[in-house]
Amino acid sequence: MRKRLNFIAIILLSITMLVSCKGDDKAKGKDEKDEAKTKIQQVEDQMINLGSLGFTTDDLVKNWNQAQEEMKDSDKIDQLNVRNGEFKHDINNGMILEGIVNETTNEVVRLSIVKKDLESDNLNTTLDKYEDTIAAFFLLVAVTNTEEAVKEEDIGRVTYKLGLLRDKDKKINGTATLNNITYKAEENERGLVLSAVEKAD
Repeated sequence: MRKRLNFIAIILLSITMLVSCKGDDKAKGKDEKDEAKTKIQQVEDQMINLGSLGFTTDDLVKNWNQAQEEMKDSDKIDQLNVRNGEFKHDINNGMILEGIVNETTNEVVRLSIVKKDLESDNLNTTLDKYEDTIAAFFLLVAVTNTEEAVKEEDIGRVTYKLGLLRDKDKKINGTATLNNITYKAEENERGLVLSAVEKAD
C-alpha cells in the first residue's frame, strides 16, 4: 500500500511539474511577445525621432527627375517601391539611390546615394570618378533643397567639410549641415555613401 501511495505521489508530483513548466512556457511566450511589441514600438519611436526631410516619395521622384533634367547625370525614376519602410533604386554609373520612409506619412526620413568604387590607375577614369562623386553630391543637394536657395559658396564649404575634395589617399568621412539638413559622406565596404537627414536640434 505504501509503495502504491509513493507511486501515486510521484505521478502527482510529475503532473504538477509538467503543469508548472507549461505555465512557465506560457509566461515565456507572453514575455517574448511583449518584448517583440516593445522593439516594434522603439523602432516606430525612432522613426518619428529621426524627423523628416520634408517630402514624400512621390515628391522625391519629381524632384529627382527635375534635377536630373538639368544635370543630365543620371537616369529618370518612374517610381520608388517602398518595402518595410525602405527603398532601393539603381541609377547609372554604379550608383544606388536608397532611403528610409516613415510609412505612416510616406515622408522620406533618410536619403542616400551609394556610389560603388571602381579602382583604376587610369587618370581619365580617376577624373571621371571624381566628377561622378561631385555630381552625385550635387544631385543629393538639389533633391533635398527644393524650398530654399543654395549658394555656390555654401556648396563649396559643405563639399570641403565632407572631405569630397581631399586627396585620394585619405578616406572620406565627414559631416556638414546646409539649410536644416545634415549631410554625411563616408567610404566603407559598400563604396562611397552620401546621406541626408533632417538636422538634429
